[in-house]
Amino acid sequence: MSKKLDEESRLYDTDRHDPTGSLFHSWTYGEYFHFWLQTINTYCNDGMTQSDPKDTTEIKDSTANANLQPIILIASHKDKLQVRTCNPSETFYSQLERCLSKEQTLKRLISPYRYFEVECPPGALTQRQQMTIDCVKKCIVETVQNLQHWGEKVPLKWFELEKILNNEKANGKKVILKSQFRKTAKYHAIDEDDLNDVLRFLHEIGKILYFSVNKLKDTIIIDVQWFVDAFKYIITDEKHFARKDNINPLVNTGKITGQYIKEIWKNIHVNPDVPCADTKVSIETDRHHNSLWQSYLNHKDEILQYMDKLGLMTRIEGHVGAHNEEEMYYIPSMNRTDLSDDSKDEIREQQKSAMMLYFFKTYLPHFFFFRLVVKCLKKWKVCDENSFYKNAAFYKAEDAGHYFVIAVSKTSIQVQIFTRDETVNLDEECVKKIRQTVEEFIKEITETFHRGIIYDMGFSCGDIKITDEDEEFFLKETEIKREIGNSNEITCPKHFRGKYKHKIDTCKILMCLFERTSTLISSDN
Repeated sequence: MSKKLDEESRLYDTDRHDPTGSLFHSWTYGEYFHFWLQTINTYCNDGMTQSDPKDTTEIKDSTANANLQPIILIASHKDKLQVRTCNPSETFYSQLERCLSKEQTLKRLISPYRYFEVECPPGALTQRQQMTIDCVKKCIVETVQNLQHWGEKVPLKWFELEKILNNEKANGKKVILKSQFRKTAKYHAIDEDDLNDVLRFLHEIGKILYFSVNKLKDTIIIDVQWFVDAFKYIITDEKHFARKDNINPLVNTGKITGQYIKEIWKNIHVNPDVPCADTKVSIETDRHHNSLWQSYLNHKDEILQYMDKLGLMTRIEGHVGAHNEEEMYYIPSMNRTDLSDDSKDEIREQQKSAMMLYFFKTYLPHFFFFRLVVKCLKKWKVCDENSFYKNAAFYKAEDAGHYFVIAVSKTSIQVQIFTRDETVNLDEECVKKIRQTVEEFIKEITETFHRGIIYDMGFSCGDIKITDEDEEFFLKETEIKREIGNSNEITCPKHFRGKYKHKIDTCKILMCLFERTSTLISSDN
């Protein structure tokens, strides 16, 4: 509560990871609040509300419905509260609500009944402060007991296997082979089908990482935090991420060699800012450091394969590094290179399709964009060496002379097909083929989450530049199809009066439409 929600966090939290130049460069505290709600909404179970007459707890929302994905808000450091607004009567909860997009449905996730303001004094809590903490505890217990899975029965022998995995982890193991673990399962009377169910269950609750596909089907990561840290060390390594001069300039574009990844892991330091006056402690720290980086090097292939599966990174086929023809990887979230205005203008001047927009009501488009970029890279070749940007990626279609760009805004994924040669006309079949494949990828990515992601497919009504914010220009496909009819040009149904009134070239939209509405992938179907 001591932070002003309209302030840019990077200006004040300088001790944290520096987002300068990234997609999060100018984010305020309020935008990060919005971001975390989107994150929870993305990766957790369905948060739609439903009527529950038996629920008499205080976890209901303002409509007296029980939320299946309840979020408890704790506003901390009330004792350091400052005046943040010209309207002192406005509550902090109201300010948090104002941070949320009007077009999205995130407000249903929070409730004043699950909101608490707590103080963080340096000394002991007063009786009043302790009572607030007790209310928080009570809310947590009541919320958990009202979740759908509370009381669900799970075979006891599953937990025997979980206990064995915990012991292996406690003994320093990071990865085990399913072929070896199968013997342990058999000893506990668990056959192959049951073993797959156990692994799926432990994966779902976050105890392990396991995918029964291709190269991953025999690899079980039992130390999830170890795996997460492996990726964290790569993207936050100060040697390259601080963007110092002459240090691996490729990283500015999200590219990194396999050799450099190994160098990052090898140079991991455990709490390097904490002085070790005690020689014994220093030796123990060095031993831990050596053990950690060695575990990453020993399991490099498995780690990178899992990162690829999760859409965090991918190998760029046909590309080699600067040294010894080392493999090259692309990590979209590391890219801090801006798409220049000249590049945006170049697309606008070419023959191009309408800008297709996938507007996400509840999902986090930035991280969806990262995964989509990785997915498309496995299907299409890039235009050239400079095809990757922090908010856009360029690809070359199979049809000669056709290219397309995938970009991201705060609320949408953008797709636009274009040519680089004025003598090459856009081929309608090529446009439709690209759209269909991209939407298949979108569908595939959404199915990796707990629930279907809610989004609408549509078009930009204005001739905006790629990566521009598009919320004010979004026209839902089902609506624009009714307006078009057989006309080559119509007045924009969204901006039909005043100075913003303009026409829409419907030929560019018609080129993108499928003949059968049933083939469309959107939240309407």
